[in-house]
Amino acid sequence: MQTVGGGDRNKAALAMIDETVAEMYSEDKQNRFLEVTYQNGDKEVLYFRDFSSGAMVENIVRRAKKLAIKRQLAGGARGIRTEDMVQSVRQEFTEHEDLPIRPTPGDWAKISGKKGERIVYVRTLVSKKTDESGGRAIEGIGTGQYL
Repeated sequence: MQTVGGGDRNKAALAMIDETVAEMYSEDKQNRFLEVTYQNGDKEVLYFRDFSSGAMVENIVRRAKKLAIKRQLAGGARGIRTEDMVQSVRQEFTEHEDLPIRPTPGDWAKISGKKGERIVYVRTLVSKKTDESGGRAIEGIGTGQYL
């Protein structure tokens, strides 16, 4: 078992935070979430990090605690490990893959930061392990229509 931080709890906590944040904010393919197409034809990839919040971080920590408790009850090592945090990030992102995404395309412009361009199409980039299609289209909604 490798000790993070050389036995210093503060160093260990900082190292675990660094690795968890790196996992959450990486531009790896597994972190791609949506592709938006603007009226002018430009496309932009949005990552899970673009939707991160304090609630998401809280859920990740809660999941890591649960993993650590289960491991300890099964006779394993005590305490939260970096692997628990990274696994919790993956679990949290996987859970968000299945959320219904139904805002109007104009709402996406506020999220993506390109406020001047109208979004005309949104498609998910996440795919299930058995799905090789690389995502699914999200219903386009014309201006003036409500959900």
